[in-house]
Amino acid sequence: MSKIENYTLFYNEKDGKMYAGTCREEKEVLTDISIGDPVEVAGYCGDGLTLTLTGLEFETTADIALVLPENATLVLERGVSRLVVHAQGPEANVAALYVKGNMTITGGTGRLICDTTSTTAENCLWSRGVCVRYGDLTQTGGHLEVYCGTCSVRAGALYAGGRLFGGENQHGAITMTGGSFAGVAVPNTVRATNELLTIGPGAIVENSDEYAGSDQVWHGSYLNQKDPEKPVVVRFPD
Repeated sequence: MSKIENYTLFYNEKDGKMYAGTCREEKEVLTDISIGDPVEVAGYCGDGLTLTLTGLEFETTADIALVLPENATLVLERGVSRLVVHAQGPEANVAALYVKGNMTITGGTGRLICDTTSTTAENCLWSRGVCVRYGDLTQTGGHLEVYCGTCSVRAGALYAGGRLFGGENQHGAITMTGGSFAGVAVPNTVRATNELLTIGPGAIVENSDEYAGSDQVWHGSYLNQKDPEKPVVVRFPD
């Protein structure tokens, strides 16, 4: 793995580069944002709102590993990429990948591992692998693995948090129609806060009490691990 850094990566859609910065999440928004100079990180290519991963590896002691802009598309093209948070606390709100606004994950053979397993009830309030705030998360391809530690409030491997009672502005949906996902988090492995979790037809879902896959579109709000020692898996056959 890579050297353990002490900052958050911010992807800039204007020049396609990664920048080192600091931030924290408080009351569902990022605060104290400070973005510094560009940093040299291998394994990615940026083109506007499209970030393509081909083996990016980044570990940090910051609360958040990577922040993407609103409406970003993350392409898992090839290779294995990793985002790892070594939580320091206290009372941190942790995420390996964070977006305020909509995000789409797609790709080919590429795999992204998001790891926040360092969190505990003593050092962390929220532990999320992929966190979308006030937006919708869509996965149409690529292979995603997300592993979260414990925390004092709530964990979620895939988490989309919308604005409750927001009318037309109410977001927080998760839609999965392609690729694969494997995740570990308690209590909710996949959580769409506004009961807008959609899994497309033909999905195979493993280790979930709520849903096991079918030829029909499925709507719910969350998926939980049936066996806490095994991940929830959602995959779509080629």
